[in-house]
Amino acid sequence: MATSARARRVAVRGLFETHLTVSDLGRAVAFYRDVVGLAVALELPERGAAFLWIGKPGQAMLGLWSLGSAPLGLSLHVAFTASLNDVMDACERLRSRGVTPLSFFGTETTEPSVIAWMPAAAVYFRDPDGHQLEYLAMLDEEPRPDRGIVPWSHWTGQPARHSVEPPRVAAVAVKEHRGARTGLRSLFELAEDSSQELDAYLDAGRILVAVDGNQVVGHVQITETERPAEAEIKNMAVDPPHQRRGVGRALIAAAIALARDEARSTLVVATAAADVGNLRFYQRLGFRMRSIERDAYAEALGYEPQLRVDGVELRDRVWLDLSLGA
Repeated sequence: MATSARARRVAVRGLFETHLTVSDLGRAVAFYRDVVGLAVALELPERGAAFLWIGKPGQAMLGLWSLGSAPLGLSLHVAFTASLNDVMDACERLRSRGVTPLSFFGTETTEPSVIAWMPAAAVYFRDPDGHQLEYLAMLDEEPRPDRGIVPWSHWTGQPARHSVEPPRVAAVAVKEHRGARTGLRSLFELAEDSSQELDAYLDAGRILVAVDGNQVVGHVQITETERPAEAEIKNMAVDPPHQRRGVGRALIAAAIALARDEARSTLVVATAAADVGNLRFYQRLGFRMRSIERDAYAEALGYEPQLRVDGVELRDRVWLDLSLGA
């Protein structure tokens, strides 16, 4: 007997939209935009709602709904499809944003979990409201339900790509740059959000560059300050594909050596109070916080209004210093 059109089921092709309740809409939008990596599609503050695209616009959508000050009594779970390479890098990327990567079992981890019955590799983390989020990549392998849920290293029999301390790049050479600086501008712009400010100091001081083969993959600019015994790290950046490989550490070590050769007693550096990654980086290298400069990133200086870093508005500057004594 033929089946009527009314009786046939709709062929569902995928999930287009899901929604989460949040306690602070602005904080949640910033987290999903700056940490998770979703693009804001629409914000409706008057309704306490915001919508973000998952993947390309029109492909899938996440809705966020504010409950104001009411306590959240429900923890939900959302999984985002990602490439295997991005899942493998997710632990380090999340940590650089101040977010703890988790295993399938909710413990802190440095590698993905493998869900063997699928099979898929996944890294988990929590949003500011406690919802569990997941980056997941299906594996082009046969399912192994008997394996259960295992760490990536157990699944492959080899160590995960990254450990807590990523591998260093010994092949990078650091040397002084004596030519024109226009070719380095794109690197400078990674660390400076104001073209107006960059124009003012681009040609100042001395430049050290990190070179991998024939390619410049990072730089540090060292300038004088009003105090003769001090030198300042004015601008430093590493090309994104070479980040978290020790290039930044090598540049800072070279800057310290240069400052000591010039009989400087102190090396200073300033970074945004909102930039948690930079603050962590410099403190790990021995720099200590010195002072706070409020409203250093003003619109009058060429900075975009309400520009955010890691979900925090770019407003204040933190000064750090390192004693160059023995």
